[in-house]
Amino acid sequence: MSEIMHRKIGPLCTMPAQSEWFTLSDCTYRYSLVLFGFGWALATTPISFGYYTFKHNMLWYGPVKGFLMSLGYPVMPLILAGAQVIKSIKKIFDPSDWQMDGPGRVFFLKPANPIAAFIWDCYLTQSMYVGQYWLVGTHTDAISHTWVDTLLTKDMWREALTEVDARLPRQLAVWENNGLKDVAKDLIGHDLVVKLDDSYLGIGDNFWHFGKDYSTEAEFQAKMSEAYIGNEFDGRRALVLEMVKPKTDLGVHSLDIITMRTPDDDVKVISVLLWADCTTSSSHSTQAGYTIDIETETVVAPAGWYSPYFATMKTPLIGRKYHGVRKAAQSAIAAHKAIKYKWLTAVGWDCMIMKGDEVVFFEGNFAGARTPRRMFMSFSHFWAFTTSMFWPFGSGNSVRPGAQAFA
Repeated sequence: MSEIMHRKIGPLCTMPAQSEWFTLSDCTYRYSLVLFGFGWALATTPISFGYYTFKHNMLWYGPVKGFLMSLGYPVMPLILAGAQVIKSIKKIFDPSDWQMDGPGRVFFLKPANPIAAFIWDCYLTQSMYVGQYWLVGTHTDAISHTWVDTLLTKDMWREALTEVDARLPRQLAVWENNGLKDVAKDLIGHDLVVKLDDSYLGIGDNFWHFGKDYSTEAEFQAKMSEAYIGNEFDGRRALVLEMVKPKTDLGVHSLDIITMRTPDDDVKVISVLLWADCTTSSSHSTQAGYTIDIETETVVAPAGWYSPYFATMKTPLIGRKYHGVRKAAQSAIAAHKAIKYKWLTAVGWDCMIMKGDEVVFFEGNFAGARTPRRMFMSFSHFWAFTTSMFWPFGSGNSVRPGAQAFA
């Protein structure tokens, strides 16, 4: 494995042992790893984990409910499972779900078996609760970013990527206070992408083609007003970007690269996924997920472990080369190192390969949701993360921000 990829975690995420994903036994096994992780954190860092649990609950569930839930800290998995039961009952009367209603719904589909589906719901909630503890520790800013981005905005990511000379879609305007500003002279004539500054999973994104969706600045202004005024996006800031196009023979796709800070203050790649077979201009419409080997820039395995949607997909892209992946990984590492927030332990980078194998980056995100799916894929994954990144004993053995119980 190359010097770019983490030597222990990288191979496990690139070539995970194949399994019958999302069966009852698989969901139970992965959930049991989360429970083991909870017990490990409780036993090895009880004070730090307790502080994080209180702050997490207050943030995610509100001051009253969060405080009451925190009183049951030693049995938090049981409390969170009870909360999941209540949530499931509420869904009978109100089936709306932001995960299933959003553009990235394929990532949140549930197993067909209803018992497995409930266990998987518990796994998702609790893997983030436990896994994010190791990513954010007791650091106030880090904990707050498990809920909402305040410092890690689209502008911040673009600045970090620009600093390392990574290619970005050109910014043509800004939507702020329900109006356009900093409008480029040649705005009209481009196919455009509009992205909310503090959003994720494609929520609030719009893709508009010149000559089809708008032809004049007045028409574009009208499209923006319709999309971002008088609804849940009212008053929020958005970037208006050029719509970049993928290399023709690759089609719309996205490279999902996760970088992590290491205990010696280096940065390594732990995973590269390919989201392909997209049905729209957005990679959130992906129909297929794969892992890619950085060294050979080759598609090597299906990402059937990520969501039930990908568990039974056909895999025609196995063996295909995606030239530019290694360069993308190098740029992601350099950009992560350039970010001033040292508490930012894990970053998910989204990019695409264009004509001439040039890589264009769309953004970064705190990888607080992506990383736990890899942490608890198997015991081998859990132990590699624990011993390489989050070892609680001794000094300088953990990237967890904030207080270190045994440092």
